[in-house]
Order: sequence, then structure tokens, then C-alpha cells
Amino acid sequence: MGSTRGALARSGVVGGIAVTITALAASVAMAAPTAPPEDPELAPRSVSARIATLPCDPAGPSTSDAQLAGELNPRLRNTMAGYLDAYRMSCARVVVQAVRDRGLNPKAAAIAISTTIVESTIRNYAEAVDYDSLGLFQQRPSMGWCEPAQCVDPVYATNSFLDGMEREFPGGSWNTESIGRVAGQVQKNLESERYRYEVEAGDAVIIADALWNGSRRGAHPHPSGRVVSARSADGRLEVFAAGADGVSHAWQTAVNGGWSEWEFVGGPRDAQLAITANKDGRLELFALSGNTFDHMWQNAPSAGWSGWANFGGGGYRVAVGNNADGRVEVFASNLNGVFHKWQTGPATWSGWAGTGGPANSRLAMEAAPDGRLEVFALSDTTFGHLFQTAVNGGWSAWEDFGGGGHDLAVSHNADGRLEVFASGPVGVFHRWQPEPTSWSGWEGTAGPANAELTSARTVDARVEVFAINADTAAHIWQTNRNAPYSSWETFGTGGAEIAAGGNADGRVEVFGAGNAGVFHKWQTGFTTWSNWIWLNSTAGPAIR
Repeated sequence: MGSTRGALARSGVVGGIAVTITALAASVAMAAPTAPPEDPELAPRSVSARIATLPCDPAGPSTSDAQLAGELNPRLRNTMAGYLDAYRMSCARVVVQAVRDRGLNPKAAAIAISTTIVESTIRNYAEAVDYDSLGLFQQRPSMGWCEPAQCVDPVYATNSFLDGMEREFPGGSWNTESIGRVAGQVQKNLESERYRYEVEAGDAVIIADALWNGSRRGAHPHPSGRVVSARSADGRLEVFAAGADGVSHAWQTAVNGGWSEWEFVGGPRDAQLAITANKDGRLELFALSGNTFDHMWQNAPSAGWSGWANFGGGGYRVAVGNNADGRVEVFASNLNGVFHKWQTGPATWSGWAGTGGPANSRLAMEAAPDGRLEVFALSDTTFGHLFQTAVNGGWSAWEDFGGGGHDLAVSHNADGRLEVFASGPVGVFHRWQPEPTSWSGWEGTAGPANAELTSARTVDARVEVFAINADTAAHIWQTNRNAPYSSWETFGTGGAEIAAGGNADGRVEVFGAGNAGVFHKWQTGFTTWSNWIWLNSTAGPAIR
């Protein structure tokens, strides 16, 4: 065989028979992939100095490419850790945009990025590396991928790769497979080398997500409540639950994998929780009780946690999100209205500032398509709404958004338009943006009365809403991207709280809590679910 500098040797030709889809349940508990062996030919420093490259963007790398590379480097864990630069980021940006222009989702972008990391360390090679392999994806003209000039056109090469992906995994079935499996099957590498794509999958998700959301712009807040979940920088989900004695914490022991035992971390009792990522990728948790407001944070991306530090006095509910520039913004309600506090630097905060708004309101936050944050506040009698008047800027006055209710959830369509759900005595109601700056009227959906609500987005970018009350749990989902919703379907028995998170491979994971503890249920396929089970060997804290 010829040289494999910076690329993996191909074991077959483009195309082939359709793949039998392995049940995704088998991959849920899959162990983290082992690190690749030392291979100087695959290291960015050794390859880049010897092989000629072409620009990916005709205009060249931008200032924002360099800035984003600097932000992401500390969060990466494998081949690209410390080696992202403006050029590589510009190439990744072009790839992600090509995926988006094709109408596919962020998982498809992560699959493509994982492939370019392994094949070329995200460099558009202008000379043959392995036989006649060229470009970001190391595609071979002799194997029918492209003509030589097309192989080094990043948009054409990305679409050629996606053609192969849709041929190998028809009907969108790549959505239910691991990133590494899809990439290896499309690239037709030797079986012994295909694991490398899975090794890079976590970093590929980080890069693709950041580019899909325009760096921090459009980074969407996580739902808040007595149970919250978010992904660490390395792709593992973390979950926190607030019980009568304080806060407990569990985390995935591998990306898309199983869970640790519960660890008690103290903090306020019976707290309302909110979680977000700092600009450098460290998760930060906020815990608000009637008397105390504390926060704790990861000491480094994906690392251990600090102790609790006071963040203010007590209150009722809390929501957090990120400005378009990455700075964290915190809103909390009490009997005097809604207050906020924001980062003035990486580890510095403003004082609390009052905004008015409904007293003792439940809070939710979302990001508009242009990166402006929007806040929704629902009390027993009033529904208010305010928004940033400019990206990273000041705030509007409160607007009337409807009558009172029990709980709320906010999400966003694939095209960025916001979706708002509110529960009350007669079920769940829905309001949405027909255009980015206008709102529909309220529309009833039926559903459980006086339910706790949360939402998530499926791997193909459809909004899914989950509701739980003392008697039942139910869910509805968009029947297509940016489309109307299904009827409500039973999701389980009753409880006190429901939360949702997204695995690195796009599968939704739902957490239901009550007096018996915390349980979870996860997608085993594109539209199928596991049964409810304990998160680990114990039920975890009771949630009232």
C-alpha cells in the first residue's frame, strides 16, 4: 500500500449496499473509545509543514475564525486540542455551512467534521497524500468521488461526502448511528482504523455546534428547574437534582454512555437550579432557594467542581443564558419582581439590577436568531416578556404576553423562530413566532393540566415538549422541522419534575423526578424510547 500520511487507507470503493441499522440501545452503554496510537504522520504539526494546501474560503480566514479557534482550543481533548487556528476554523466553517445549506442538521455537520479531523486535520490538501487522495476529506478521483479540482473545492467535497452518507444510510438512518460508525462506513477505511472517527467525535460535536450557532451567538439556554442537565465540554451529560437536604450530582462516565452514582454536593435545600456554560467551556450551576442564592462551577472544562459561593439573597425562580459574546446572564424572581446580574468579565459580575416584571414568576430564557436573549416570566396572574434591544445590549421594558399559569417552556425552531408553551388548569397552550419579530396568538394543545414543562430538540431539529403532573407524563413533538405538532402521547406515570438534555450523538435524554427519586428515559432510535429506569443503581434524591 502507498503512504498514509495524514489520511487513512481506503479498503473499498465509494458506494455499496445499504447498512443494516444496529439498535441504538446497544450504543447507549458503549465505552469511550480508546485514544489513537502515536502516529506522527497524523499529528497536525508534522503534516502541515510538508503538504501544500489551498484556502477553504476564497476570502481567507476571518478575525472571528481566529477568535473562535482560541475559544475552542481549551475545550478539545484529542488530535485538534491546541491546534485549531484561523485557517482550520475557516475550513470547518465552510463545511458546516455546506451541511446547513443542504438542509441537514448539526449531527451531519459533526459527522463531516470528525471525518476531516481524521483525514486531513481540517486542511484542504492540494497535493495527493494517499495515492490520489485530495482535499479536506481525502477523496480519490480514481474512486469516483470527484474530479481533482472538485476534490479541493470544500463545498463540492462536503456534498460528495454527504451524498455517500445518504447512500450508505438511506432515509436519514445515519441519525440513529454513532458519528464514528457513519464516518467510517462512508469513507470505506480498513476496519482496524475506523475507530479513529469515534475518537474525534466529541471534539467534532464541539466544533460543529459552535459554528452552527455562530460561535456564542445563538447559544441556546438550558431549561431550569429542580432537575437540570447540560453537556460538559467533552460531550458527557451532567445532571443535578435538588432535594430536601441539598443538591446531588451524577454524570455520564462516557460520551453517550452510562451514568455515575449520585454524589451529594450540598448547597441550598429544595432549590431551583439553572445551568450554563461559561465562555471557556466550564459549566456553571446556580441554586436558588427562598433564603439563599449560591453557585458553583467546573474548575476547568469537563473537570471537577468548585465549592459553593454565595451569589445573592433568596428568591423564587431562576433562569440563565449566554450573551452572544459568551458572557453569562442570570435572571431571578422574588416577591418584588424580576432582577438580573451579568458577567462583566470571565470571572467578574455586576451587581443585581431590578427589571420590574411579574412577582414570584417562573422564568425561562431563549436566544433569538440574531443572538439577543429573550426572557419570559409567568406568574399565577401575569405573563410578561422582555428582550435585549441589541446583541449583547440593554433590555426592553416588559411586554404583556398573556394571562397567568402554572409553568412554561421555551424552545426554538430549526429556522430560529421561538416557540413558547405554558400550562394551566385546562392543559397546555402554545404561542410561536410566525416571523422572527412577531407572535401568534395563544393556541390550546390539550395535554396534562397544571403540568411541569420542559422541551428538547431532536437530532433532526424538531421541537419536542414534555409535561408531567401528579397523575401522568406526556409529550408532543413537531411532525417535521418548523412544522405543527403531534397530539399528546403518554410518556409515563406522574411525578413532580421533568427535565431533558441532549446526548452528544443527538439522542434526547429525559429525567423524571418525584418522591421516589430521579429516573430517566432516552431515545433508542430516531423515534423510539427506552423504558423508565433509575439513573444508576440508586434512585437518587427525592424531589417534592
